[in-house]
Amino acid sequence: MNLPELKIRHLRAMYPVIQAGMGVRVGNSNLASETIKLGGYGTIASVGLGDIEKSKTDFIQESNRVLIDEIRRARKLTESEGSLGINAMVAMSNYEEINRAAVAEGIDFIISGAGLPISLPEYVENANIALIPVISSGRALNVLLSAWKRKYNRAPDAVIVEGAKCGGHLGFTLKQIEHTDTCSMEILFTEIKEVLKSFGYNVPVLAAEEVASREDIEKFLKMGYDGVQIGTFFIGTEEAGMDIKSKEVYVKARKKDVVIIKSPVGLPVRVLKTPLVERVLAGKKEKFSCPYHCLRTCNPSKVPFCIAKALLATWAGDVENGLYMTGCNVESIKKIIKLETFFDTLK
Repeated sequence: MNLPELKIRHLRAMYPVIQAGMGVRVGNSNLASETIKLGGYGTIASVGLGDIEKSKTDFIQESNRVLIDEIRRARKLTESEGSLGINAMVAMSNYEEINRAAVAEGIDFIISGAGLPISLPEYVENANIALIPVISSGRALNVLLSAWKRKYNRAPDAVIVEGAKCGGHLGFTLKQIEHTDTCSMEILFTEIKEVLKSFGYNVPVLAAEEVASREDIEKFLKMGYDGVQIGTFFIGTEEAGMDIKSKEVYVKARKKDVVIIKSPVGLPVRVLKTPLVERVLAGKKEKFSCPYHCLRTCNPSKVPFCIAKALLATWAGDVENGLYMTGCNVESIKKIIKLETFFDTLK
């Protein structure tokens, strides 16, 4: 089948693909700009961008400064063509500030999850920016749409449906994660479409779960989805912002290495069983201080590790202390490739 273009609000891309905004420098201006040039939607993750030392004393302003630099760099690399967005996590303590900074910089779209982005339209106001919530159930979408309509008279411009087999933070109970047939992408699609229909909304619905090939994209299009979001598989590209030693961890990983732990964010998180995770599973607490206060939901005295410190270690190639978020399809990363190699299969 020929792959359709993806239209969201006033935006469009040649292929129905959005690059996931993978946090702490993985989804950076390099990966986002290359995705755009190759025909997709490029996303800069707004989490963990700032200089480590400067963030200790001015986390909000340092985060804004580097995000703006990343947006401008991506615009330069793409010659201001294509659709560039950010991913903003509701759980972040600087959620309002980071969104307002991106809006002022003229971002094209905002993807938001890790909680319900109830207040997002307030920060965007009347700017011509596509709002794309990340949802894992029809019930959650109904709550969000009811709030947006009541408070802001605003509809979403697309919805990303993250399934229970996704990488990173999950909007499911442990029981659902253990029995993914109860919350399959087919079931979620039906739920989401019914809720959208009840509000009279007809917007693109995008699938995010185990997408690593053209065949995966076609599978979801046949299911009724309008496109896909790709995360884990893009970690294994040359353009992803991560040290080669950490990328090799993904290349070598197998399904047996994938586990679920509780994140300091307060949600289940799917990760690889690396040395840090083995220590956490053994009940050990990592030594760390908390200079950033980056998460609303994190209590440093109770959580076993600092997620910011761990993800920075991943970015730097510190395998002993890094946290490696992954989807269930980690074995799809067989070697490190150029992003172009994947997009060539979509032609």
